[in-house]
Amino acid sequence: MNSHRRRMGAVVGAVALVAAGCSRSTPTTSPASSTSGVAVGPATSITASSPATSGGGPGDFGDLAAVCGPGQATGATAAGVTDHQLVVGTMADPGNSVVPGLDQELFDAADAFVGWCNAAGGILGRPIKLVKHDAKIFDAAGQMAAACQSDFMLVGNGEALDDTAVSTRVGCGLDEINAFTVGAKAGRAAGSLAALTNSDFESHLSAIYRQLLVNDPSVKAAFGELNSQLASVNGAGKRNAQAAKDLGFTSVYYDETPAVVDNWRTYAEKIKAAKVQVLATEDTPEDTASLLTAMGDAGYYPKYLVMEANYYNAKFLAEAGSALDHTTVLINSYVVPFELAGSQHPATAQLVSLLSRYAHAAPRALAVNAFSAWLLWAESAKACGSQLTRACVMAHAGAVKGWTGGGLHAPDDPANTAGANSPCFLTLRASPAGFAVDQAFTHPTDGIFNCDAANAVPVTGFSR
Repeated sequence: MNSHRRRMGAVVGAVALVAAGCSRSTPTTSPASSTSGVAVGPATSITASSPATSGGGPGDFGDLAAVCGPGQATGATAAGVTDHQLVVGTMADPGNSVVPGLDQELFDAADAFVGWCNAAGGILGRPIKLVKHDAKIFDAAGQMAAACQSDFMLVGNGEALDDTAVSTRVGCGLDEINAFTVGAKAGRAAGSLAALTNSDFESHLSAIYRQLLVNDPSVKAAFGELNSQLASVNGAGKRNAQAAKDLGFTSVYYDETPAVVDNWRTYAEKIKAAKVQVLATEDTPEDTASLLTAMGDAGYYPKYLVMEANYYNAKFLAEAGSALDHTTVLINSYVVPFELAGSQHPATAQLVSLLSRYAHAAPRALAVNAFSAWLLWAESAKACGSQLTRACVMAHAGAVKGWTGGGLHAPDDPANTAGANSPCFLTLRASPAGFAVDQAFTHPTDGIFNCDAANAVPVTGFSR
């Protein structure tokens, strides 16, 4: 891989770090292929082809009743809305030549939702016509212009260079319920919200930091942050570092990596010299696996590594390997792990089944963000009935509280990045054996999640 390709790969890979603290577009272990289960007591695994359902009608999803189904809604009340169909778009970057397949799971989730919803009767009897806009990283503005010409709304979308398309989208009044945003302008732009909020003034890692202070206060005096120089990631890293200080950790190390690192040993030696005990990282799973290898060469591992949700990724386990035996890797998450899909978590089981049936795809974490966005859009559009407009949908979606996507994830209040994060989280622990929900670092208060209000608080120096 040449230098330009490596650098761009690192840049677009950073999308994952700002997608609601989300996940890389490479697959996590799927229930069909995983030999490393996520355990929180008894859980029933399913295969990707299992005909899991919610146990209700054809338009029910998880604990949501009649999301889709027959009805008599009519009226050409907005662009893309007719008596007989709703034209709805989504956007991602899979067709690019730099990182082929980037965020393909957004398109997979759209295919799964629309196929399932139309089979159940559509939105009050009106089928959805899905338009997939492939921005290919560098054509977000062009694809947004095309969406302006055809679509009622954008749903479940996410673009690596979304800031380049904001003015086009806002200018034509095309509202969106997205899977994630990346740029600062896109995050707070008008006519945009996410089903899973990614606040730009709070830290997703505050919850794990709090539990560390309870479980192992001896590490309080030795916190370190390895941030990224990438603009799309740097702000989140600085929030995470400041959040640790707000909670009483003493920072002994802070550094920022360029888009391409040629020598991870340099960083490993600095971490060793500072005697870091808790290290937070802002990078891709592949790069952090290289850092762990370098730590082994340097003969020093921090006691804990604290990471965002993009590390819930099979590639991280494969590339880090036995190095994971030498440190405790704690990953923040807000979704029900796919390995728990089964009778205790029927919505997750249903999503896995629908992805297999309609998209022929294995589950990936960003598919949860996208499918939840589609569900929120559908519930809101249904509420609008024959008075279906963009403003009506956005008003309903923005008023929802405690949204779980039918049981796919922790409760959240949909918003743009000016909104607060959900206080609910769980801790995944990564080891060579796989991922496991670590109850000691979660202290669950609501099912498998900890929903203490103190988990989501503003970080000093970051304005709401």
